[in-house]
Amino acid sequence: MIPEFILPHNLQLKAETMYTSLGELYISTYAYQKHSTCPICGITSKRVHSRYFRTLLDLPVSGYIVKVKLRARKYFCDNSICHRKVFTERFDCEIRPYYRRMIRSNDLLFKMGLELGGNRGSAISRYVGLPVSSSTMLRVIHGVDIQPKALTSGVIGVDDWAFKKGSTYGTVIVDLERKEVIDLLPDRESDTLAEWLKNHPEIRVVSRDRYGPYALGIKTGAPDAIQVADRFHLIMNLGEAAKKVIQSKAKELKEIFKLYNDPKRKAPTLTEVSGPVEANLEVVAPTISTANIGAHKQYLFDKVKELYANGITLRQIARITKLDRKTVARYVSMEKLEKRQSRNSTNLESFINYLLSEENNGKTYRELHNTIVQMGFNGKYTQFCHKMNEVYNMPGLRRMKYEAQVVVAKTWSPTKLSLLLYRESKHLKEDDKEFLELLFEKLPKIKQMEQLIKDFKQLFLIKKDGMLQKWIQEASTSECGLKNFAKNLLRDYEAVNNAVVTMVSNGQVEGQVNRIKNIKRKMYGRAGFQLLRKMILAKSA
Repeated sequence: MIPEFILPHNLQLKAETMYTSLGELYISTYAYQKHSTCPICGITSKRVHSRYFRTLLDLPVSGYIVKVKLRARKYFCDNSICHRKVFTERFDCEIRPYYRRMIRSNDLLFKMGLELGGNRGSAISRYVGLPVSSSTMLRVIHGVDIQPKALTSGVIGVDDWAFKKGSTYGTVIVDLERKEVIDLLPDRESDTLAEWLKNHPEIRVVSRDRYGPYALGIKTGAPDAIQVADRFHLIMNLGEAAKKVIQSKAKELKEIFKLYNDPKRKAPTLTEVSGPVEANLEVVAPTISTANIGAHKQYLFDKVKELYANGITLRQIARITKLDRKTVARYVSMEKLEKRQSRNSTNLESFINYLLSEENNGKTYRELHNTIVQMGFNGKYTQFCHKMNEVYNMPGLRRMKYEAQVVVAKTWSPTKLSLLLYRESKHLKEDDKEFLELLFEKLPKIKQMEQLIKDFKQLFLIKKDGMLQKWIQEASTSECGLKNFAKNLLRDYEAVNNAVVTMVSNGQVEGQVNRIKNIKRKMYGRAGFQLLRKMILAKSA
């Protein structure tokens, strides 16, 4: 006896035999429906031409891969004007022409593909009893027709997402009230967005970032829609403006850093980290250089100096050493070859004497790193290990016979300072607060800029019309360096003001962009834009 529930109940199939072989369950069946419909002319036919066999993959049963061996029929088409004389048996559900799987099996593979992608989905399909290749997994998703919704709630968010970061971008459109992706566009051009908006006349509010073509596309495609600028990008743009102002004060900052780190100004704090140290110990300057200068580069530097001392011209030196003449001229003007500064540079040199003192003999790299991090080391553990390996491999290295007290000059980057200006005083660390007080004392314009930044943040909390105009006037008349930022706000004043006075936010769109990144990483490499769009829409539906 073959259980009836194994086969789809809505198919007119009769099971004859069932047997197993090497983990596979075979079910021999035949169709007993009395007629079939011609796919060309739609005329029903009862006259059988012949019979043939099909093998269909079905859902697994008790760990067995199920294969249905179906004895189907071919029919004559008795319609004299139809050019199809013989056609294969058609079924109303579950079995489609040319398919090698039941529809319910295909649906399961489709859901697996949406969640796992091609390669991972193919691997998991072998465990669940529906083994397919990664290419088949992608074809299954391609075969399902998914269309974007014809109507929206009327409130949408627009933002870009990256095909390739820094190079090619697309556009994502999100329904902010229903919290789902409506559509994906292949670029971020104004004409593409305008064309999409023209097909959706119900749009009344559009939240967007400050990308110019989006503003133009919305104005062209939905001229009556209210545009709302993204609050996050407004705050970010203000931070970038503040950072540029701080960068322009490089000379003043350098003097303020010297003043802040002056030992006469405050007592050293190393004793809190490394225990009591005798008062008569002096600060020892680093004597071992960890500069990233290779032997070849040092040789060329010395050679240039030697040739120049012998009266050789710069042009001739460049030919001999095969260096650029500008490099030769720079070497001639330098007294010694200096360390090349990069974004990966650290202040490890300030701690070399301390690290090589006898008190640290036998300690692990991890212990040493944890100690100097508390003292103000600004590098990562891997950088520390790499530099320490170079130090220990230096010839003639000996452990120092004294305890070294280290006073590290602490600095703040323009990026860090611009972030500190956003924060309330109660949320700042003591050293940050202390430095800001000194900074405001020496540069009152930075204090003025800090107040304007905090006032700008408050605009989004107060949500009162007219406050933005007042802020722009204050920023335009101030001398703190935010005039250009205020001027740019006036160019997009209506959208920025709507961001201030309304509750519409583009934050949800940023979350959807992150979800697109995850889906894209799973299968976008082989899939292309159309498949990616289909996956996004299917997961949002």
